[in-house]
Amino acid sequence: MRLRYKKFILFFTLAIMLIGMGTFSMIAPNVDFTIGASSRGTKTVTGSVLASMSEEDIRSEIVTLVKNYFDAKQQVDTEALEECVSDISHVSVQRLVTDAEYIEAYKNIECTILDDGLPEGCFRVYVYYEAKIYDIDTLLPGLTALYVKADKNGKFSIYLSAISSEEHDAIDQLDNLPKIKKKIDSTQKRLEEIANKNADVRDFYQMLESSSEDDGTEDNTDIEKEAEMSSPGADASQAPSEN
Repeated sequence: MRLRYKKFILFFTLAIMLIGMGTFSMIAPNVDFTIGASSRGTKTVTGSVLASMSEEDIRSEIVTLVKNYFDAKQQVDTEALEECVSDISHVSVQRLVTDAEYIEAYKNIECTILDDGLPEGCFRVYVYYEAKIYDIDTLLPGLTALYVKADKNGKFSIYLSAISSEEHDAIDQLDNLPKIKKKIDSTQKRLEEIANKNADVRDFYQMLESSSEDDGTEDNTDIEKEAEMSSPGADASQAPSEN
């Protein structure tokens, strides 16, 4: 099969999302947040708001948010995306367009939602999905981590701004839970198995790797920096962005 993809210019989240094991190295760079100096203002909902919602209701709201977010990303629908994120200014339209050139659809989305140690109304959401790539029939597994917060009215959104040191510590502990590491390992193993068995998938990744090496605007070092910027251990002096 002859792939019809354009030259790889920007970081493609499925291509090299498994960079080291660190705190949580599979976080997509377009879900960025940095560490703030204070925890004040991070508790965005009151007990009365969440008290009126059951755990099932909260889960349903978050799962719907995540699915809407992935749909908006794939369709490069910035208006819909603005409804899903805390600050649309951190979203790069250029990256959305680039990813959409590769990804035909996100399917089989599953969310693992944790809130242990986080401020009220805040959730760490680990999203497993399978991406349909143009010209490739086999779905490719992926895993990303989002940080979701509810505002004072109980509206959930994917949080892209600064976090407190307390939130950082709580996220770090969640990301290093055995069950999360197991999820990372199983996703990576599945992706490797597919690449080993499927020539089209191998050709696809070889194309991505070759294009990234040929393109002087971004190499693997830059990709690793982006992954670090999206992790809870990112340098607090760096502003959150979606490059």
